[in-house]
Amino acid sequence: MDTNICIIGGGASGIAAAVAARMEDPDVSICILEKGGRIGRKLLATGNGRCNFTNTSCESSKHVIEFFQKIGIKAREEEQGRVYPYSGRAEDVLEAFELFLYSRNISIIPHFAAESLILGETGNFTVYCPKQKIEASKVLLATGGKAAPKFGCTGDGYKMAREAGHSLTKILPALSPVECIGDFENLKGVRVKASVTLLKKGEAVLTEEGEAQFTDYGLSGICVFNLSRHIRLDGSRFSDYDISVDMMPGASSSEVAMELKPRRDNLCLPAGELLRSLVPKNIATYVLGISGVKYDAKAVSDEHLRQIAGNLKDLRFTVSNVKGWEHAQCTSGGVPTDELDMETMESKLVKGIFFAGEIIDYDGPCGGFNLNNAWETGIKAGKAMARYVQNT
Repeated sequence: MDTNICIIGGGASGIAAAVAARMEDPDVSICILEKGGRIGRKLLATGNGRCNFTNTSCESSKHVIEFFQKIGIKAREEEQGRVYPYSGRAEDVLEAFELFLYSRNISIIPHFAAESLILGETGNFTVYCPKQKIEASKVLLATGGKAAPKFGCTGDGYKMAREAGHSLTKILPALSPVECIGDFENLKGVRVKASVTLLKKGEAVLTEEGEAQFTDYGLSGICVFNLSRHIRLDGSRFSDYDISVDMMPGASSSEVAMELKPRRDNLCLPAGELLRSLVPKNIATYVLGISGVKYDAKAVSDEHLRQIAGNLKDLRFTVSNVKGWEHAQCTSGGVPTDELDMETMESKLVKGIFFAGEIIDYDGPCGGFNLNNAWETGIKAGKAMARYVQNT
């Protein structure tokens, strides 16, 4: 099979590239090679099935929203700039894209697991899989990273990028739960609103606010995912990192102690009741324990009160690991941006090869930033490939 534009990978960036190329040129031939049985499978899981497809904090969010409107998807902005389809259904987004692709004669070839990419003497490319090959004048590597391998993301594009002469920055799971040292058996499943800080050798690296979730191995939740992006073993060890959970971020440690003092003095509450309505009972029991106070203690000293307040403000856990690819939401590392023309997404090393999405060295925080990057780079690549085909 011959085609003008071959897109390797049917994820968000590959889909966006195909749509943008068709909008740019109604006649150019386009095919998408999809490793699985259906394009966009990972897209269906984004935003807890609601598809948080961009964030208004992204510079290109307006253009992405306009792009979505062109295929019939109305946007709704929610808290913290997160943008979803108005229906709140990821399935609606994927079906709108599929309708566009199928109705505009874009070939989607499922179960095509591309293995190699060869540049021929004529300047065209041949994409090989075990039983098929595709020849194309322009090729887009939109194979994604390694996060969430159950959706087919296993880093296949990195081999082809290297074969084309590109280097790769270190590939690591990002936006992932964090394993910590300690016994979390009695804390697992507990959620708290908190300010969470990552520390490296005692120095604060990043602070995030939101809902932290305790698991049987450590900590999870969006705020923890964002911290995980900054845990890097560049000469460091996991144990160099700590996570501090502040469960009363609106008050100082002394103010928390002042909150607890009348509960003890005026209400004559036993230790186990001092933290009622402030934190969940499991957390209260844990905090009292590490403060050296028995849950059923009848009297609590001023020093113990200060320790309790201090632990409510700085419940600290030492990192032992970052959960791997099965748990990660995106990939850190990939093809360096300085090896690409970031306006067209074309390789600076091999003309005719383009890159988009998670295969590129970019990872953003939770909230639509990573999907926005996929759409933005895919749109740029699709438009550029179509224009180049028109001019040849």
